[in-house]
Amino acid sequence: MKTKYLYKAVTTALLLSSASVAYASDASTLDVGRLAISGYGDVGYTYQPNKKDADGNDIQNNVVARFIPIFLFQMSEKIHIEAELEFAVDENGETETVLEYANMHYFFNDNTIITAGRFLLPFGQFGANLHPSWINKAASNPGIYGGHGGNGSMGGVTGIMNDTGVNISNTWSLGDAGKLFTDFYVVSGPRQEAGDHGGGVDMDVKKGDNNDSMALGGRVAYAFLPQWEIGLSYYSGAYSNDGELDYTAYTIDFNWIGSYATVRGEIFGSTAGTEWEEEVELPDGSEVHEEFLQDLNKNGFYVQGTWQARQLGKAWLNPIELVLRYSKTASDFDGSISHVLEEDGGRMGSRIYYGINYWLEPSAVLKFGAESTSIDNEAASHDPIADDRIFLQLAFGF
Repeated sequence: MKTKYLYKAVTTALLLSSASVAYASDASTLDVGRLAISGYGDVGYTYQPNKKDADGNDIQNNVVARFIPIFLFQMSEKIHIEAELEFAVDENGETETVLEYANMHYFFNDNTIITAGRFLLPFGQFGANLHPSWINKAASNPGIYGGHGGNGSMGGVTGIMNDTGVNISNTWSLGDAGKLFTDFYVVSGPRQEAGDHGGGVDMDVKKGDNNDSMALGGRVAYAFLPQWEIGLSYYSGAYSNDGELDYTAYTIDFNWIGSYATVRGEIFGSTAGTEWEEEVELPDGSEVHEEFLQDLNKNGFYVQGTWQARQLGKAWLNPIELVLRYSKTASDFDGSISHVLEEDGGRMGSRIYYGINYWLEPSAVLKFGAESTSIDNEAASHDPIADDRIFLQLAFGF
């Protein structure tokens, strides 16, 4: 089943590409066999007076440092190898090492790249292109994204997605009208989390797969150069061990770049087939055991704006940039449908971030920011935390 889907996806993408684009020239601007190292890093301080450790002690100071090298190797003019490692010192002083991705790119022709291995999924803009700390204008991630450095008391409705499989990426030039970007991929897909019901979708990459179904997805974006880009992403795959429960998600992303300001954001929605059991009380006071099967949703959005003070024409203001971001999330797993489905209880809500950045170099920035979170249905949380945080972060790219 997996081989069949993979073969069809690759074959279709290659036929579409070769039908309209000539093969690339053998010339290359890079020396064959060249190894290059790039990447980014950051060190950040987070003040969160209401956070506690596992023993209930206050944790007011949280300093985290990360170093993320990216290794690039050109095997030939058409084949490039890429890998990213993350080395981080967490709040407990322990070193964490994570393989973010490792893959091979094959440059099929002028507009087509085939990627095989573990890669960041082209799902929206933030996860694939904007999450590195020196590119991310804020010192934290948008509220819809969970994990990947933590999100305080607010639980995300999606994550920065990566997986193992094959992706076909194309860039189509439309002349003065702009460009069309397409990505289509086949990957191992999500898994089912351990628990009492089938609603838990685990997107973390693991060895092998838990069912005989692959996940399919892609992104189509149109760029009205040089200012606008609008994209639509889709992802779908069976996640339960028996392959009977499906997870689907979509994102609409938009990006506007002006001379001194930018506006970008994403609208996210997902549906997970969910099965659970619970005791139901009848009108006569007796209880019966019932099983339920229902599609449940998670959704959210964020919108972010930035403004560069150099517009005022004062040299001393040139490095200063202002940032404002608003995020909103909602989930059917917040206890509103059933007390069994409450893992997101007290973790959905809204968040506003406001910050000021000082650019030391084009790829080095000092960020000062603050954010305030309002939690919906906080009573459903087993451990509610008032979540107002202040950030100081130094981020760099190289």
